[in-house]
Amino acid sequence: EIPPVSEVDARNALLGLVTEHCCWGRSAARHMSIGKILSSSAFHYEIQTFTEKRETSWAFMPHGGGEIDGPRCGPAPRPWDIPADPSDLFRSEMKVLQVPHTASVKTCHRCRGAGSLLCQECHGKGWTRCLSCHGDGWGSDSAGNKERCFFCQSSTHGRGRQCNAKGRVACPPCDSYGQIRCYISLTITWKANTSEHIVAKCSSLPEDLIRQVSGQVVYEEEGPRIPPLNTFADPTINLASAQLVLNHNRQWPDQRILAQRQQVRMVPVTEVHYTWKRRTGKFFLYGYEHKVYAPDYPQTCCWGCSIL
Repeated sequence: EIPPVSEVDARNALLGLVTEHCCWGRSAARHMSIGKILSSSAFHYEIQTFTEKRETSWAFMPHGGGEIDGPRCGPAPRPWDIPADPSDLFRSEMKVLQVPHTASVKTCHRCRGAGSLLCQECHGKGWTRCLSCHGDGWGSDSAGNKERCFFCQSSTHGRGRQCNAKGRVACPPCDSYGQIRCYISLTITWKANTSEHIVAKCSSLPEDLIRQVSGQVVYEEEGPRIPPLNTFADPTINLASAQLVLNHNRQWPDQRILAQRQQVRMVPVTEVHYTWKRRTGKFFLYGYEHKVYAPDYPQTCCWGCSIL
């Protein structure tokens, strides 16, 4: 049942919109003559399909010793045979798992088993030339007098900061162990895929506005697979449901559908006609919070600020 909107409600809602715009004049909202008030409703249909996708790829990590779960421990399971469940239905998330019995130890491809790399800052020397005096050890003060370099104190070079004067740095891929553990990584992605359709009897009201406000849920259904609507009061919703359900069942052939749900919300819409200074127009109230859409409000220019 659509709640009725009185003339006072409509005027107060419009005044609330005007106060949000510093350049809009209030005179029109206060003194306009309100005529017809037409109540209707818009329907917001939404379908969600919760899918699961599994992808495999090679990965590696540093190997510092310990047991290896390799082919000797048994055959590797297929991606869809590995047990894994989402935390909640219709909540997007991702998990990365190691496929059992696929690990092996190899020499690090970056350092070739050395565990360290040549320092790129000092090029293996363990020190760098002073950038202030360019290795001279001396500089000049403001008066042009020769003085000891403030930065290197005439040592002409400084310790390599990245390598701590050792000339080599730890190898990132193997974390200085010289070996890496290679395995097959399984990435599981759960995603809530959403489609929607909005039916508004008033074509002047943008659909995006209906999506943003509250309404009343008049139909909802959830299950492993849901049939399209065919008995809803508005045939346009039935047609949209049939098309979107069909699309969702075909759209992700490489994924598994775990659950589906659909919902229809009814959003109240009120069309208010007015006259002000022999000029006619209309504005709209939508949602239970009485949001206002007034595209042709007569006082939207800056001169309206002074008209109270």
